[in-house]
Amino acid sequence: MDVDPSQDVDARIASLEAELWRLKRQRAQQAGRSPKALDGIRVLDLSRFIFGPFCTQMLADMGAEVIKIEPIGTGDPARKAGIVSLNGVSASFLARNRNKRSLCLDLRKAAGQEIALRLVDRCDVLIHNFRPDVMPRLGLDPKRVRERNPRLIYCSLSGYGQTGPRADWPGQDLLVQAISGIISTTGWDDGPPVTVGTYMADVAGALTAAYGVLTALYARSQYGIGQEIEVSLLDAMIAFQSMETTSFLNSNIPIRKSGSGHWLLPQPYGVYHTLDKDLALNAHSNDWWGRLCRVPEFAHLGADTRLATPEGRLEHREELTNALHDIFRTKTREAWLAHLGNYDVLCAPVYDYGELFADPQVHHNEMVIEQEHPRAGRVKVMGIPVKLSETPGEIGPAAPELGEHTEEILRWLGYDAAAIERLRQEQVLSAEA
Repeated sequence: MDVDPSQDVDARIASLEAELWRLKRQRAQQAGRSPKALDGIRVLDLSRFIFGPFCTQMLADMGAEVIKIEPIGTGDPARKAGIVSLNGVSASFLARNRNKRSLCLDLRKAAGQEIALRLVDRCDVLIHNFRPDVMPRLGLDPKRVRERNPRLIYCSLSGYGQTGPRADWPGQDLLVQAISGIISTTGWDDGPPVTVGTYMADVAGALTAAYGVLTALYARSQYGIGQEIEVSLLDAMIAFQSMETTSFLNSNIPIRKSGSGHWLLPQPYGVYHTLDKDLALNAHSNDWWGRLCRVPEFAHLGADTRLATPEGRLEHREELTNALHDIFRTKTREAWLAHLGNYDVLCAPVYDYGELFADPQVHHNEMVIEQEHPRAGRVKVMGIPVKLSETPGEIGPAAPELGEHTEEILRWLGYDAAAIERLRQEQVLSAEA
């Protein structure tokens, strides 16, 4: 019987992979720790502010070694961002830069670019969020860098794309929220446009970029090739609104403000004020509407034939909303949550941050972790949302001081004490670090 050559190749690949996995597990055991999902992956992080640093922090949490290059003197502008600081350390910076090492470097100078290129030789991923013309001026354009290290994953982050009519526009969260259309659907019909109450575009972009990097790393493990990745805040925000945008492009449904609900969904879907506090209720489908109408206080709404279908509830949205508010104002939030729970109605309390971080589920999920920082002291940071059973992430060192690891990294790259001192004298490096 003829043997399929592809089966023989697959068998050899499986054998080699099994041996490689065995050796990697052995390496982790010899290091005296559990293996991490991204062990052995090294990231050169040239990004600043939120978009890129949040992406690289997610990679670092899962075991990647992240080397953060920062300009001399000022560092990442996020070090001075926000109105909350702990002994002069920005909470904003602490939130997105743990588990990293900081190297202060003047990339405008040839010696600084040489250091960066030596790092390129030893890294698996390069991430930056400069405007399109900056990396070529720094001698770190993708063509040059990938010729030097063909296995490198070169990830370019931007507001709108590396090319095109808006490529040079400043890409900042608020501006991208505006142009992405999400602001046009947020708020009330009789009110002004309203932004999302967090850095939604930056977070969407960071998650999309992390997904892209991991995809490219897997492709490299399969085929041995590096590649370039482009992720823009605009594209990420459009993708995050895929249900709404697909509905818009394929229907004649007019866009309207969402209020406290969703512009594509009929009531009940939104936030309602009770006798004391607010709760969220979702009963927009016929099944969930039926559950709500089994509750005695809402039974008369279930008997109203005008409200029997989602289309009818959408048509009579304002009248239904007013009726729901009148009913909910008769009990406290806790009373309603207990009462509705007896009928398996989808509802939840509307928390402020104080209530959120007092909730036992948040503590059970270990979503608040304490770290020691050399200047800020003991700080609370967010935990890791992805729980892996065999290769869990780890909250390691707090965000680094500016240039904290400069000498350590340079010695690893082969620079001796005299060379490091000469680079300091030439102001390629920070004098302090």
